[in-house]
Amino acid sequence: MTNECNNRPCLRRASSSPNGKKVGFLMLIFLLYSFSTFAQSLSTPFPYTFRNTRSNELANPVALHTFFQRIRDEKAVKVMQIGDSHTRGNVYPRTVEKTLKAYFPQLDFAYYGINGAWAHRFYEQDMIQRVANEHPQLVIISFGTNEAHGNFDAHTHNQTLDMLTQRIAARCPEVVFLLTTPPGSYISVRTGQRYTTRRSRRRRTRYATTKVRNERTERVARNLLDYGNAHQMAVWDLFTIAGGPTHACSNWRDAGLMQADGVHFLAAGYQLQGTLLAEAIIKAYEQVAPRSSQTRMFQLPTPQEQRPNASLKGF
Repeated sequence: MTNECNNRPCLRRASSSPNGKKVGFLMLIFLLYSFSTFAQSLSTPFPYTFRNTRSNELANPVALHTFFQRIRDEKAVKVMQIGDSHTRGNVYPRTVEKTLKAYFPQLDFAYYGINGAWAHRFYEQDMIQRVANEHPQLVIISFGTNEAHGNFDAHTHNQTLDMLTQRIAARCPEVVFLLTTPPGSYISVRTGQRYTTRRSRRRRTRYATTKVRNERTERVARNLLDYGNAHQMAVWDLFTIAGGPTHACSNWRDAGLMQADGVHFLAAGYQLQGTLLAEAIIKAYEQVAPRSSQTRMFQLPTPQEQRPNASLKGF
């Protein structure tokens, strides 16, 4: 009994001693360093050739609160990504899946894409049934490239998104949505140049096909962002994050991550996009529903080089 009584004041004196203060200060430095390392691990850099990039974050991340709450409560969650040929190519969604599962082990992931698909293809009953069969809590909607290559109308686009999200929500009551904007693309334009032949002195036209930036992509991206704001849905605005109207297309091309058609990407490009999307989701989780303990450190896989693999086309 005497030893226990004597130990108590000794403990109090030790905690207020210079050594105790030093230990506490070192622990604080360690925690700050840990948080800094964690933030850096969620910031995969763009290639050095990229210009005018923005912070890789979701717009309206609070819209995913119920999904994040299930994760924090350690419940099983299912994510499904639907989209066009970018999703159909496998590399993009599989990278999203790999990165998310490394951080959320209880997460299950599915995806389905159709080459050339517009969003209205997926509000048909066979596609709604396919999504409902997966019982997702989060649906990532990745369309826009093909809409930007057609006669885009914002009102019709909004009606399509209404029907798509409402029909999925009717079959999956717990679902929340994450919209993604298209990355940017080029269109082919045929131009003619008049010239005069030497012998007959006749006027001829020499035609050439060049690729120019698809300006409709900006309209599609802006409409998706406006729709998300109006309907309290999260949006990952890749178009703006990767360079916006002035650089979103040229950044991917100049970095050697875009295919020759000016629409699709090499495997390295899709891997970068998938990593960025998953990191944005994880950042939103840490912002909206942080863990009770932030001691778990995690280093996301970062591409060693932002160079395309010529043997992998992603399709």
